[in-house]
Amino acid sequence: MRIHKPILFLLLSTALTVSAEPRQMTLKGLDGEQHALSDYIGHGKWVVINVWSTACKFCRHELPDLVDFHEQHADKDAMVVGIVIDLDTFGYPDEQTVINFVQDYFVDYPNLFASSDQAAEFLGASITSIPISFFYTPDGFLVGYWQGIVTKEDIEKIISGKRSKDRELFGSGEKSRRKPHEK
Repeated sequence: MRIHKPILFLLLSTALTVSAEPRQMTLKGLDGEQHALSDYIGHGKWVVINVWSTACKFCRHELPDLVDFHEQHADKDAMVVGIVIDLDTFGYPDEQTVINFVQDYFVDYPNLFASSDQAAEFLGASITSIPISFFYTPDGFLVGYWQGIVTKEDIEKIISGKRSKDRELFGSGEKSRRKPHEK
């Protein structure tokens, strides 16, 4: 099984590999259009990219916080973008299932369809478990990632620089501070 209890995310997260290679690929959005990572990051807002699945109970648990965070920040300083994969196969999700789900749960932030391999190529990081969230600064730098359930409070602490002492943002620091479209 690919979903782990939140405490195990602390132990397993060291396996995440982040690439500095530029990603030029696009993913199909719920709007039917193709979207590049550069469509969202580096435009003056924090961007939280959350990889999730409609069948993932941990993903469904964090969804209200992601929706609330996006609604409160989208017009100001931050936004959420979802990348939806299939839980059972880590493959490409059923598009209509995702469309129905986001309508039923009032998910109003952009969501893109992908397999875990496509999401990994898009983000430049392996996807071995979900949920996982990537944090990009307003100038487009990836500053870290969070494996497991992320709350609205966690996100607000991360973007304000007041990270919790009991749970650090993985991959943070100068080594991970890079723009995904730069070599």
